[in-house]
Amino acid sequence: MIEERRKTVDVLVVQCGPAQESPKLNAEANLELIMEATKDRKPNIIVFSELSTTQYFCGFNDPRWFDLAEPLDGPNIQVFREIASELGSHILVTFYERGAVKGEFFNSVAVIDGVGNLVPGVLPDGRQVRCYRKNHIPDQYSYTPGLNERYYFKGGPGLPVFETPYGRIGCLICYERSFPEAWRVLALHGAEIIFLPTAAWGPYRADSWDFELRAAAMQNGVFVVAPNKGGIEQTEGDRPFFGNSVVFNPMGELMEKGPSREGPATFFVTLDLNEVYQHGKRYTFFRDRRPELYGSLGDVYKHLY
Repeated sequence: MIEERRKTVDVLVVQCGPAQESPKLNAEANLELIMEATKDRKPNIIVFSELSTTQYFCGFNDPRWFDLAEPLDGPNIQVFREIASELGSHILVTFYERGAVKGEFFNSVAVIDGVGNLVPGVLPDGRQVRCYRKNHIPDQYSYTPGLNERYYFKGGPGLPVFETPYGRIGCLICYERSFPEAWRVLALHGAEIIFLPTAAWGPYRADSWDFELRAAAMQNGVFVVAPNKGGIEQTEGDRPFFGNSVVFNPMGELMEKGPSREGPATFFVTLDLNEVYQHGKRYTFFRDRRPELYGSLGDVYKHLY
């Protein structure tokens, strides 16, 4: 029998706290946070919660917030590229992106490698993208302030995976945790770790947080690393972000958890990628899939109307 190779990944999870309006000040605060956390331990990957360089401003239609967006080659991303090179760590920077086309804005994750370069993602059709852009954009008002993200963000072009020395990774953002098709696409294209930067505060979403992510990890055989903002942030209304950042292994077991309703906070977790392989021996979900039965997922409306 061939001996299985053990491959571990050390991850620093950053549960961001309430932010200020200035992206520059937020970026500086987050840099201080990770520099303090990494004094004695240099992680392979660092990940922040959603929109780490801005407040979560969605809820009211106000065009002034567009001014906070920056391009992928903007000054704050450049600072994180320099720190990634200094630490030798991959950094997943979440930010409000101003696209190259006038009037396009995105909720994005830049994947930066340990020498400061941007890691390109590869979509299922083979096209490359420069970063991950949130695809599923909510617009609903079951509580106040609401989630009018479609006013501020355009949906991304698809679900890329990113090759790193620490395995193949994928990203989803916040609301996208509730779309099982997205998790499965990333897993089918080889993602071993799926990062879910989040800024969530609603009571209903807090109730489903743990079991929704546990199921996604187990059903897809991936590590789920989900940093969620914690603490009360003030924009045009108080938002009590519930924190509780979590990491689940491919068997759906909780590995680490951040504090409830407070931030900023950080914690380390070490992932053994051999567990992804072991999942495939224990659960034969991917062997037993019947994709020929699922075609109506893409054309359901033809059957209803």
